[in-house]
Amino acid sequence: MSNSSIKALLSTPLTSSGKRSTSYQKRLTNILWIENLHRTNLKFQLKEKQILVHTTKNGEKIFIRFPGKESAKYTLRGIARKTSAIRPWDFRPKIYLQSKNTPLNDMSFGDIWAIVFETAEELIKNNKKEILRIFATLLYRMATMDDHVDIKLFDTKEQLITFASQSEVFSKETAVKLPKLYQYSVNPLVLKFLSEECPRWGSMSSEGFLLYNEALTWNEDCKYYYRDNYVNNANKWIASTGRVNTLLTHIRILGYILKEVPLAEIFNDFAVGKGVSPASDEEILTICTGYVHR
Repeated sequence: MSNSSIKALLSTPLTSSGKRSTSYQKRLTNILWIENLHRTNLKFQLKEKQILVHTTKNGEKIFIRFPGKESAKYTLRGIARKTSAIRPWDFRPKIYLQSKNTPLNDMSFGDIWAIVFETAEELIKNNKKEILRIFATLLYRMATMDDHVDIKLFDTKEQLITFASQSEVFSKETAVKLPKLYQYSVNPLVLKFLSEECPRWGSMSSEGFLLYNEALTWNEDCKYYYRDNYVNNANKWIASTGRVNTLLTHIRILGYILKEVPLAEIFNDFAVGKGVSPASDEEILTICTGYVHR
């Protein structure tokens, strides 16, 4: 498939993330879907549940497992967590590679960036810099939920996990029917092109890596929505907070790799305590040139 065909398939307008945006209802639906998961008798690292949300074409399985560590009253170091910092909807993605019985270790955003840098180095060495622009565009579309499709009734499987002597004990998988959600689904032609040009991101396929990031940023949306509406009682929409600023930070790091964003500007945002360093509209247009437009 030619680059011009890929550009046509990925053509994306710059958009907002407020209540009038096309992503608002999709994000809200998926946040409330997480809120309404059954958590009775579940507790972080005592009794957890995982739900299968995706199976990739390579046979990787992506689950969301909950409750997460931020749901607990104490940190992993035994320090009491402030009530205002507890996030009862917290979850984490788990990705199982094909034919593997144990998932990859949980990845932080730092781990994600390490994979991006390592993969980008190989792509640039092999004169495939354009793949980084395509990947940045997919991240932008993930932020705006352009590639999320409406699943009216979600047929999937769930599993309980109990902890004994530092070991995880899994129940048999149970078939469940869960409510409507918007499921991430990249155009198959784009995914085929990306998989052929860059089959691996770390130990994951291109699709698996994208899906892992999608689950991480889904959780970011849930945490900030809970903070604003249940802790701060602000009754407001999260807008660019959560998935959007997280993914725009990934895009900005790709901009640095492409030599289009100074590293000092990224570091400055982190240094002043923002926690994110989202790409501006102008930076997005440059990094995703030919794909994202006004």
